Amino acid sequence: MAEKPLLSRRDMLKATAAVSTYAAMQTIWPSWMPRLAFAQNGVSGDVLVCIFLRGGADALNMIVPFGDDDYYRARATLALGRPDSNDDSRVLALNDFFGLNPDMIALYDLFTAGHLTAIHAVGAPKVSRSHFEAMDLLERGTDGESGATTGWLGRHLQATSTPQDSPLRAIGWDEKLPTSLRGYVSANAFRSITDFHLHGDETQSDRMAAALSTLYNNSESPLDAAAAATIETLDTVGRIDVDAYIPANDAVYSETDFGRALKQTAALIKADVGLEVSCIDLGNFDTHITQGVTVHEGVGFFPGLVTEFATNLRAFHDDLLNEMDRVTVVAMSEFGRRVQENGAGGTDHGHGGVMYVMGSHVSNTPVIGEWPGLNPNFLADGDLEITTDYRDVLGEILTMRTEQTDLGIVFPEHTYRPVGVIES
Repeated sequence: MAEKPLLSRRDMLKATAAVSTYAAMQTIWPSWMPRLAFAQNGVSGDVLVCIFLRGGADALNMIVPFGDDDYYRARATLALGRPDSNDDSRVLALNDFFGLNPDMIALYDLFTAGHLTAIHAVGAPKVSRSHFEAMDLLERGTDGESGATTGWLGRHLQATSTPQDSPLRAIGWDEKLPTSLRGYVSANAFRSITDFHLHGDETQSDRMAAALSTLYNNSESPLDAAAAATIETLDTVGRIDVDAYIPANDAVYSETDFGRALKQTAALIKADVGLEVSCIDLGNFDTHITQGVTVHEGVGFFPGLVTEFATNLRAFHDDLLNEMDRVTVVAMSEFGRRVQENGAGGTDHGHGGVMYVMGSHVSNTPVIGEWPGLNPNFLADGDLEITTDYRDVLGEILTMRTEQTDLGIVFPEHTYRPVGVIES
């Protein structure tokens, strides 16, 4: 048996330099800047934008089942009005059963035009009520029993890698690499993700590039390759003037982390730098107390959150109107809320939720999925039952709109069933 090659003194010194350099970079760049995932090896297909509504978004007050009387029996103060009511909170009818929260009116035309669809009663079959466990489960792409340690997007990107991969192939707009992207970075390269600023101080950018250049010596070691890819990315984003970027079609993004992430994603798509995946978070949906009904009442956090989600998603659609034939957006949350409102004017952790898919190629049906009904015994079994596995929605998007991937790798131990969210 051949002996395992020993790490040379030069490689050991370079590895030590890498740790020191990475530690220095952490002091150079603020924590809010976007994070990039790298691999040595592009694929064809849509740019996939994945939005995670963190905290457990209340699906029943976003896509409202006004045709189910049990919804009104369960929510004496939080229920939104039927579309034909005189209630100021009346929903916008999507069909004869479901309505759109009026604070999400910015998305109404997209639903009716066939550019946006919602999948209701969706989730992971064995989802936990723990935020951490549920988010981790959905980002790893499992059912709660299989033990994949990498993310579903990371596995998809790795399975479809080619030698032509762009260094800007995947980006996560967060302080750390999203779990869904884990597994794409080589185990021998930087496992942590380097911070970049798309509209920041050139001096700081130069300092970071100089620090990285200490690792790059025109050889083929993993550390050299990682440094080279990072320097290439700095050079690429340095040519994109996001501050001067003007959204098309009078689109207006909010000056929030969520709005800026969508705006900068749009800029990267138009710059054609090889972006394939962008992961974006919108948080604080954990509405246990004083949830609120509509913005006009001025009560609670929920109305403002759904307004921010809807207005920025509409801005992104309008900004990329000419590119929407090559963009797919999917939004999801770790779980929904319980059917019964609680005594504090809020809702507690539930199970079934709703997913949103946007693009010029989605189903013309505004709301799809098998509706299970709301159990009238709210306190004993107070969750919306899950009738669609979230992996089937994601699997259909990957199958229909990206380079052909191996769903057996992306979603291990899951048998894919088409949902009908993407038109063939």
